[in-house]
Amino acid sequence: MKYLAILPAIIVIAACTLDPDPAEGPTGAELYATYCAGCHGADATGGDMVGTTRAANLTTLAARHDGTFPAAYVMSTIDGYAREETHGPMPVFGELLGGEMGMWEDANGTPTPTPLALIRLAEYLEGLQA
Repeated sequence: MKYLAILPAIIVIAACTLDPDPAEGPTGAELYATYCAGCHGADATGGDMVGTTRAANLTTLAARHDGTFPAAYVMSTIDGYAREETHGPMPVFGELLGGEMGMWEDANGTPTPTPLALIRLAEYLEGLQA
């Protein structure tokens, strides 16, 4: 019976030591405002010239990819993994790669461990498609 009296304290201590909730952290909109809006514009319709290249309109990604939002392409462009020369001076966002991981499923349903920040940012951009 005396163990039942300390059970609430054990639960509180255990809850404080668990890993943080993956739902916490910056939202896709917050990540966009921090990392992307400076070049691509607050509304993602394209920004000012960066060097000799105008930042892309991110609201037409699906339209430019046969009506399907290219999530894998977007995430690989952000992280620099599959960067093409046509992306101009876009930096690699290594900071987005160091946080919590989540599972992202590609169009074939294949789960892939992916940084949650990249998933959130891609989901946010998908929601902006015209």
